[in-house]
Amino acid sequence: MPLAGFSLVELVVALAISLFLISAAVTVYVRGRVVFETNETVARLQDAGRYALSVIEPDIELAGYFGLSNTAASFRLVEHGRTQSFLATAWGLRQSAGTAISKLGTAAHACGRNFAIDILRVAQGSNGRFALGPDATSACQPYPPGAEPGADTLTLRRASVDVTTAQAGRIQILSSRLSGFGGQLLFVDGQPPARPDVDHEIHDLLVRAYYVARSSVDHAHFPALRVKSLTSISGKAAFADSEVVPGIEDLQVQFAIDSASHNGQASSYVNPDFPDLESQQIVAVRLWVRVRAESPEPGFADDRQYDYADVRFVPAGAERAIRRVLLSRTIALRNARIS
Repeated sequence: MPLAGFSLVELVVALAISLFLISAAVTVYVRGRVVFETNETVARLQDAGRYALSVIEPDIELAGYFGLSNTAASFRLVEHGRTQSFLATAWGLRQSAGTAISKLGTAAHACGRNFAIDILRVAQGSNGRFALGPDATSACQPYPPGAEPGADTLTLRRASVDVTTAQAGRIQILSSRLSGFGGQLLFVDGQPPARPDVDHEIHDLLVRAYYVARSSVDHAHFPALRVKSLTSISGKAAFADSEVVPGIEDLQVQFAIDSASHNGQASSYVNPDFPDLESQQIVAVRLWVRVRAESPEPGFADDRQYDYADVRFVPAGAERAIRRVLLSRTIALRNARIS
């Protein structure tokens, strides 16, 4: 009896069904892989944006914190540990003052005249450009090849949370509980007017100016969020420039001001170039960060219109193939002065 087998027609039908099933499986795999890679890219972008906001957030919350008191108007700059005489009051430390405080050294004024010590202005910014203090020198230029056009800058001033020790060449605060002692005292020569105890603490003055550079450290022409921080370099008060996180292509800032009720509640949000902002009480800061992927994504086209702050951004040309996310956060100044 001859053995039964498959006919040619049956083999062809079986082969066609197998090819169909294999093709469907491959299609499902490829699509799943694309979805997975897209989700991974979006997650990385969101992580970068959240990290950028998390770095800036403590400086905003603590802006105006100066140790045992947040009364910035009582500040005096002293030297040699003397409280009977002083080099300048808080008003003489302002950026609008006529001359720079020479005792701080040239490097301390690189980002602008008295920019480092204007403790009456706990938050400031520039709208759509890289600009810090008045008369900034070439020593305070943005990271090469320059700042990202259209991005804002944000500068915040406060004391370090941790109590520290006196160090010559670093601008520091002697914070006092005793109102009769002379209020808050600044010194830079490492000679505090009093020894630290339960009524006196030494804190570092922290000044940080955030901006967006056109290139990151490891990737040319890939933008990054950077910060200029007040520190001590070679025994002198100076600013150091460091990278926070790559991929941030825009930073936008608005200040919430209490110009009506004077109860610490925001009455309006204004851009950093708002006229007479210095005389307003800033109670919160609203931030936007736009984060971009490092390379184009095949088959992706970004047709969205990004409207935020005073920005309208529409990707065009090759930029449409770059995936982006936009994150925003509003952060209250916990040390805002209540009039």
